[in-house]
Order: sequence, then structure tokens, then C-alpha cells
Amino acid sequence: MPKAIRPFLMLTIILLGGVASNAEAIRPFDGKQFHGRIAYSSDGNFNDPDDWAASPMSLALIAAAGLQEKLVHFHYNSILWASEAIWERRHQEAVLQAAERFGFDKSRFFDCRQQPKETVAALAREVEKSTQADPLYVILAGPVDVVLAALKRAPEQSRRWVYVISHSRWNEGFRGSSEEPASGQYHGIVIGHTKRDVIALGVRWVQIPDQNLTLCAAPYVRATALGYPTHSRWAPAPKEAFAPYFWLRDSADANFHLLWTWLEISTRPDPSDAGMTYFLLTGDPVASPEKIQHYLSTPAARSPRDRDVIRLEAENFALLENYRPATTDRQMSHALGLLPMLPVGQARLQTIFDEPYIAEKAVYDLFFAYVAPANEMFITTVLASGREVGSVEKKGAGTGVEEVGLGPVVLTRGDSLEIQLEGTLPQLDYVELRRTDASGELPTSERIAQKARSVPQPASSVTKPHERFSATGPLDNPRALPGQVIVAGRQPGFPGYLKINGGSPLFLCGPDNPEDFLFLGQLHPDGTRSGPQMEIIEFLGKTGVNAFHCQMFRMRRCNIKDEGDDTHCPFVDHDPAKGLNPKVLDQWDHWLGELEKRGIVVHLEFYNDATDVTRMGWHLDESGNLHPQERAFIEGVVRRFMHRKNIIWGIAESSNKLPRSAVRHFRKIAEVIRQVDVHEHPIVKSLVTPETAEKDIHPDNVGSEDYRDDPVIDIVTWLHIPPHGEDYESQYRAYLRYAWRDRDRFILMKNETEYHPIERHVQRIHNWAAALAGMHALEAQLNAARADRRDRIVDAGKVVAFMEKTDWYLMKPASEELAAGSTRWVLARPGESYILYTYRYDGPMGLKDLPAGEYRVLWFDTITGAEVESRVQHAGGPARCEKPESLGTELAVYIRRLQ
Repeated sequence: MPKAIRPFLMLTIILLGGVASNAEAIRPFDGKQFHGRIAYSSDGNFNDPDDWAASPMSLALIAAAGLQEKLVHFHYNSILWASEAIWERRHQEAVLQAAERFGFDKSRFFDCRQQPKETVAALAREVEKSTQADPLYVILAGPVDVVLAALKRAPEQSRRWVYVISHSRWNEGFRGSSEEPASGQYHGIVIGHTKRDVIALGVRWVQIPDQNLTLCAAPYVRATALGYPTHSRWAPAPKEAFAPYFWLRDSADANFHLLWTWLEISTRPDPSDAGMTYFLLTGDPVASPEKIQHYLSTPAARSPRDRDVIRLEAENFALLENYRPATTDRQMSHALGLLPMLPVGQARLQTIFDEPYIAEKAVYDLFFAYVAPANEMFITTVLASGREVGSVEKKGAGTGVEEVGLGPVVLTRGDSLEIQLEGTLPQLDYVELRRTDASGELPTSERIAQKARSVPQPASSVTKPHERFSATGPLDNPRALPGQVIVAGRQPGFPGYLKINGGSPLFLCGPDNPEDFLFLGQLHPDGTRSGPQMEIIEFLGKTGVNAFHCQMFRMRRCNIKDEGDDTHCPFVDHDPAKGLNPKVLDQWDHWLGELEKRGIVVHLEFYNDATDVTRMGWHLDESGNLHPQERAFIEGVVRRFMHRKNIIWGIAESSNKLPRSAVRHFRKIAEVIRQVDVHEHPIVKSLVTPETAEKDIHPDNVGSEDYRDDPVIDIVTWLHIPPHGEDYESQYRAYLRYAWRDRDRFILMKNETEYHPIERHVQRIHNWAAALAGMHALEAQLNAARADRRDRIVDAGKVVAFMEKTDWYLMKPASEELAAGSTRWVLARPGESYILYTYRYDGPMGLKDLPAGEYRVLWFDTITGAEVESRVQHAGGPARCEKPESLGTELAVYIRRLQ
């Protein structure tokens, strides 16, 4: 590395083969045999009682896999600097009851508070036995101190075959400033360490996402009125918060009842540490109550698969030069990152690429996440085994966590991954490897080099992202990309709402058409096309709309209505048997990136309506799995595009044109999408209304109720909603019917109203009718490829401009209860905020009741986009609002209480 400091940052990633290679290693568990041994470290004697539920749940998972003999060590009550005797006894009872019930050897279980020396000695013996052929996997569900003491007693050559699995920064020694001090000694065990002390001993550190986000079903609320530490600092969760685990309560299985009992005793629906055990058994880093239920209920539920996405947190790299780990804001993964010790200079990070459930050799797109000051230029170069495979020039945006793409690269298990930096050093968050080769067969070196030269980089990597996809605050979902569209706020009885991860809520409005957008224009021999796509994208970017819909598979051969075109697919030579065409996917990714740059969310749908892939042999097998060709299609597309922030996945348009037997198939597709997409983009299910004039809904009358219990479908969208033209009240009620139908379970959207000739003013008012019914409003009649529909798209952009200034996502339709005067329709969060709308102002708008207080009032002309804002003091009771003279007669009003 040159010693001269340049005015830009240079980042080089070098992949060196043959360093501490573990190329012969195999998966920990193949569904039948576990290769290695398991140790478990938990606390439960102080701080919070989640381990009282998590420890029994973990033991149940291990027993469900038939691996009781592979659990060679289990210790508990491992908080040594403080304890509560009642808590110690409770956790001991939970652990030993579960050990007895599930058939474990209780001589391998140790209470750290009562047997500190015996605990350390027993774990040290297991560490010493560790070899490449017989590794030890340590699940860290408590502080690192006891584990570190045991590791120090074992020889270095044994420690290198120990894998420590963690998900909690608290257990790793990075606690808040208000937490209890952790220092001193306990029977010779030194207290107060962090994971960096463990990593320094040469073990493999494996970090998975915080499992509290998916397994803890209720937020922790401080019970400040209760004594502490005699009683828990946390208030008990309400009974309804336990709903995701009622399957334990309601089962006839006595083992499930035991798990339910300890959830109740803990007062928390939170077995979050069991997510690490689930990961060790399945390779799935995102556990959920539904997944655990399936695993416990179905012995040998499935054979684990290689992971498609591996995130290496920067603070876990074995070697850090000129960097130190530190608590950061919540935009960063686990709220931890690396800060430079000297802001300008040279730095280096190095680690071994060796984690559970990674392929022995595969191709990955490599992404690097960082925080850099605005306008600081840096160059990133990737070398694989000494050969350069790509480089990128980047300027820091200064807006939070950014990602830069540095791939593709070929990685072999055991390679040394080294990062060298020079110049003005950024904060470092993570390196993420996203597998791009689904088959496991490696492309040639020339193909890799060609791809590196020709593939457009992700928009977030080469240009400043649209402000809509910027993370300006704490991340809502650390697994999702900063600035990505997500589902937020979900809780029992409320499906949540669409939001930017770390940013603002979203109201989607825009064109549903052309659904064949990806296939417009002249077809070339390599499968790519020359068409109007960029002209359409540029137009949409100027209108203010934030949503668009298109489809990826419209093959006529599979369509029961004989619609579509067999060239409308992403396969080599348009042949599904030949697999995905990388050139086509590259072109699609470029267009998706251009839409992302313009702030547009894409409802990216796999199948056209009336598509039945069983017509070409894509049946589910006896175990309910997708046909290998279909699975390769779904997985390959998700892998290729999940780096985009602007994707919501659609399964199949108007899917209830097929019989109820297809529901199982569509649900399996949704399951595969969620398994592969670790960033958890939202998933949409599309249905046609029973009232459709086309009369093509299947007689089975499948509806949204057929998907209510599906754990991964987030959104339902309806097509062919009956049209009512200028009878706007009837049109509003038509939308309202579907907006209310499943609002306790799904986010609701409409993608088509069933009309064809449509006047501009009618379409505009219909968009507002859908919005005031509480429905996201995509519309098939807003065809961006038609010049005569573009004025209507401009009008839709104004719906977005207004709705994104409001808190509509917390409101419910309340027109009948509250609309007064010229007000036609109302969304309300009574006492806090209201949206009023009229398509014909003929006197003051109003509400039948508005509590006393001071309010901000925003008037919005829905034709011109003009705004007028004021503050008013209201004494309570009926409210009247006179419109500003400068505005027209089609109006929306946002009223919000000022605190």
C-alpha cells in the first residue's frame, strides 16, 4: 500500500486462498447427522427473564432434531457481577425440567453461580476436543465471561475449531451507559469482557440478526413503579401479546404445554435466544414463531440448505488495524460498527471466510456498508486470489449508511478476506455476500470478468439515491437495507404499514401498466430489448408518482385464457428448462435501478393472471416442494434483485382465476421468496373481485381468507373493482368494501378498477376515493406507455405529494361518522389527525366533532397541487373550515392536533 495519503479514500478487498483453509468442512447438520458438538451458554439470573422461556425452547428444538447426545455442555445463570436468588432458582428449574422432559444427560448441565469452577473446567474439556472433523458450536445466550475463561484454558489449535454463535450486543459486552457495571472477578473468573476478547483467541465468530425482532412478540416496557432488583424492571406483557405462541397453549402435546408454562412464568412472549439454536439446526438466520412451530411439529422438517446471503459484521473481523469497535446509532447493524482511531491514514481488516451453512465454493455479489462524510471520494477494488475482478469509484453522501457493490467474486470456504483502506477513513458497518450462482456450478473466469465489466452497479452504489429511499433515522428492521421499503408497525390485529427502513411511511399511487413493460421494444438474439423503457422511466420520475407494476413471466403456453407471449420471460432462448438468462436479468436490474433513482417502488410480479405453470410440468412434489426449474426461477430472480430498495414481490396477478388447489402452490412460492430474501421485502397476493364483468374467477371462489394464516404474505391487492363512473359515492363505497375486508390482517391495495374509457377528472377523483378508503392506489388505466393517459399519471403524483405529508397510515375511514358540510370522505385518528376530501366544494368543509385544541390545517388543491397552511384554535364540537380563496373546488385537507 502506498505510504502517501491521497485526497480520496481507496478501499481494496483481497481474497487470498489457502489461508487456514477449511475447504473440507461440511454443514453442521444435514437433517440426519450433526457433524460436531453443541455447547450452550445462558444467563437468566438477572436483567431480564427471557431465558426462562428460551432455554426450554432451545432444548426442545435440539430434541426435535434427535440430537440430545450432541449437546455436550449447557451452563446457565452466567451473569456473574449481579444476581437475584429468585431468578437463579427459576431459571434452574426451567432448564432442568426441560432437560428431564426432552431426554438430555443432566450431568452435562451446570449452574454458573453455584458451580463456577466446574462449569469452566467442563467447557474447557470440550473446547480441547475440538478438531476440524469434530468442531464445537457454542450458542451464546449470556455474557461472554464464562465462555472466555474456558477458551483460555484450551490450546490454540483447538480454539480455531470453535464457532461462537451470537445475536445480542448485550451478551457481547456492548451495553448501554445506564446498564449495570460489569467488572471484577467471581471465583477466579474475570468479568467485563467483550466479544473482541473472544475473537482474539482465534475462534470463528458467527453473527446472526437480532432474534428479538422476530421472536419477541411484545416491546419491553420499564416498570418503574416496581422494586428492583427484587422484581423485574420490565412490566409483564399483556395477555394478547402472547398470541403468536398460542399454538403452545392450545396443543394437546404435553411438551408444548411445558414450553407455554415457562413463557407464562417469564411474563414475556420472548424466547429470542432460541433463534440461535434454530439457526444452527436449519441455517436459517431469521427465526419466527411460525417457523419454530413447524420445526417442533414436523420431525426432520427439512434438510438445511446453503445460505444465500452471508453478512460479516465489520466489528467481528479477526484483525483490526487503526479501527476500534464502538456503539453507533441504530442505522448500523446491531447498532455497532468500526470507528477509525485516526481519521486520516491507513487501516486494515482481515478475517477467515468460514461460517455454518456456506457453500464450499460459490459466486457472490459483494457489498460493503459504511458511513462516509459528504463528498469524500474513494475507490473500491476487489481482488479474488490476487486477481482484480472489479472496481468502483464512490463519493460519500453524508446521509447515513450507504452500500457499494463490489462483485461478483468467487469464494472458497477458508479464504482469507482482507480489507485495506487509505485516506479519509469511513465508519464501517458490514460486508455482505449475496450468492448469485443458484446451481452451485461456477461460471468461467472470463464470464466473471465480463460480468464485472458490463453489469450496471446498483443505483445505491454509483449515484446518490432518491431522497425517498434515504435512511434519515434509526432503522426499523436491521435485516432490511437502509432506505428499503418494508412493513413496519405490525402487531396483533394490525397488519402494519409500508415504510422506508429508517425513513418515512409510504402511500403508493401510480400506474399498474404497462404490465409487459419489461418486454416492450425490439427483441435481440441475446434476449435483451431495445424499447421505450427509459423514456417511460424518465417520464414517471417527473410526475411525482411513487409506484409502478410489471410482470416477469407472461408465457402463453401456461395461460388458461391463451393470453401472453412465449417470449415474455427471462429464460435463455425463452426456454424455462435452460434457466435464467443473465443478460436479461442485467438489463432488468438496470431499469429497476433507474426507477429506484427516481423514487419509484416497483410491484414486481412473477406471473401474469391465469398463469398455470402445471401446464408445462411445474407441479409440487409429494412433499409440497416446487419443481426444481420453478424453484431456480423464483430463487434466481429474488437473489438477483433483492439488493434493490424499491421492490415489493408479487406472486401472481388475479391468482383466484385458478382453482383452490393452486393456493398451496402460491403459498409455497411466497415461502421460498421469504427464505431467499433475507432483506424481507414485502410480499403481495393479487386477487380479482368476484364481481368482475369478465366472469373469469374460478368457481372455487378463492379469496383473501385463503391466505389469512400465511405467515409471509403482507399485502393483498384487488383487481377489477366494479366501476361507477361519476357516481363517486358508489365508487368510494366499492373501494371501501375491499379496504375494510381484511384490514386487521393485510395491508390493502387496488391495482385495477374495471373500466376502460375513463375521463381525466373521473380518474383523478377515483384515485382520491381509494386513498380516502385507506387503500394504496395503483391503477391499470394509468398506462405509462399511452400518451393519452399521462395527464392522469401527473394527477396521481399529486395524491402522493399530499398523502406523504400526513399520518394516513394510522387512520381509519370515518366518513359516515364525521363528514359534514362539503366534506365527502374522511380518514381519521380521532382526537389527533384527520384527512378531509371533497370533489365539489359548495360551502365550508367540516367535521361533526373535533375535540378542543390547537390544530395545524393544510389545504391542498388536488388539481393544481397548490397548498395553503394555517393554525386554528378550536373550542370543541362541530368544526367548519372555509377554503382559501386561491384554491379550487376539488380539495383535500389535513388537520393535525398540535401538542
